[in-house]
Amino acid sequence: MKTFTFRYDANATAKDAMSQMMKSAASGRPHIERNEMRSASLKALLSVATENRLQLFKLIHSERPDSVYDLAKLFDRDLSYVSREVRVLEGLGLIRLEKQSVHGRERLKPFALYDRIVVDFDLVREKVS
Repeated sequence: MKTFTFRYDANATAKDAMSQMMKSAASGRPHIERNEMRSASLKALLSVATENRLQLFKLIHSERPDSVYDLAKLFDRDLSYVSREVRVLEGLGLIRLEKQSVHGRERLKPFALYDRIVVDFDLVREKVS
């Protein structure tokens, strides 16, 4: 079972994030922690892991819609809203959007890349100096 974790990490600092950003800029490669997003700000984590995005992810995983349009129908929301939200999920690395051609028309099919999402809020860890 492949798990993605949104992790509250009191040890994460803005300095660490800036350092990773500078390394990424110098190398030209993005810094991505596989299977995890970590932040010292619970507010930042919750602004990314919204209830609607997690529900969309769950629908993609369980219903396996053939397109973003079909996902919007399942979710009973506007296609433009669902399209924006699945792009965020794709940017987080939770899903993959695959272009497919059906009857001469292009569509994006969402695929879940994880079987489980965890929000880890460990308050016991002590700050390491």
